[in-house]
Amino acid sequence: MTIKFVGIGGMGLMLSPSAKHLKPGGPARFLRIHDRGTKDDRRDMCRQAWKDHGADIVHDYDALVGAGDYDGIVICAGKNGDDCNIFRALVPLMQRNKKSPPFILHLSTVSAGFAQAAYEFLSAEGIDYVNYPLTGGPLGAENANMLILASGSESIYSRLEPTLQTIGNPKYFGSSITAGAEVKLMGQLMVFNGLLGICSAAALKSECFQEELSGSGQAEFFDFLNGGAGGTRQWDVAISKGVRDNTWDQGFMIHHAVVDAIYAAKLCRERGLPALAVIPMAATALAFAYLLNKYEGTPLATHAIVREMIQKNAPGLDDFTAQHISYTDVDVSIKNCIEVLPQRVKDSVMLDINKDNFSA
Repeated sequence: MTIKFVGIGGMGLMLSPSAKHLKPGGPARFLRIHDRGTKDDRRDMCRQAWKDHGADIVHDYDALVGAGDYDGIVICAGKNGDDCNIFRALVPLMQRNKKSPPFILHLSTVSAGFAQAAYEFLSAEGIDYVNYPLTGGPLGAENANMLILASGSESIYSRLEPTLQTIGNPKYFGSSITAGAEVKLMGQLMVFNGLLGICSAAALKSECFQEELSGSGQAEFFDFLNGGAGGTRQWDVAISKGVRDNTWDQGFMIHHAVVDAIYAAKLCRERGLPALAVIPMAATALAFAYLLNKYEGTPLATHAIVREMIQKNAPGLDDFTAQHISYTDVDVSIKNCIEVLPQRVKDSVMLDINKDNFSA
């Protein structure tokens, strides 16, 4: 039986390929899409993909929920603060127009605490909830091989598995509602540590060889060196864009990345990992915060941090980090990371969350 969905969020580069992969008569069909994506040519392209799928594009939550003619709502939007607001608005409408027990399939990257709080809140409302974060980027979505990190109710996973296998590569991590969120943050630890490693190498190469960061020589050098034991996918998916093409505004955007780094630092702290694991994530978050403040309003991806690591720019980053990091109190470091963020990003973090936040 085909599952009927409605969807809300930035239903663009990570989810619009699903519109192509989900064929008529397949395991799932989207009835309506409420797209909050950034207005540009890519948004228009993504919306057209959903229209071609057969979904209606709607502009408010009432129209999205409609008469309750769906099985589940897919949410792929923002971080804790963003998605908490969506849940607050949606749940009363879902209760008003509920024909059968619905579920929420939550694909956003949020903290483990959010997943637990959302589950507790929605369970009390008679709504099933699972959080399946995505990883693999737009290319993984386009090729239907993005990783889908599933956990929670095994019966919901079994019901959704044919759909998930159509749009990506799912793996079920057990009944814990927070496991998917935790696995995603483990992956982000790998992303950020790999990114800092190759950015440091690129800055050092520039200084040692007295060369510009960008250029064919640099690109050729790292195409070679990245084939060694220290190779990282962050060369291919991130910093090569800047080194090869002098492009710094495409990739994993820093206003999202900074929040993930904070969530990863917090999770490491909660699980008793040493400062060796927590402090680098706090420093990474501060580096992204520095970029957000220094280049306010300018879209930048994570690999842009390499430009602040060359000798002439490093003092600014060092001074900012020294003002806000504590090498002896990791909790202070995490708190300071949040405090120095631009307000709109700070509001999205919502680090300490419980079920009462959803009904506030």
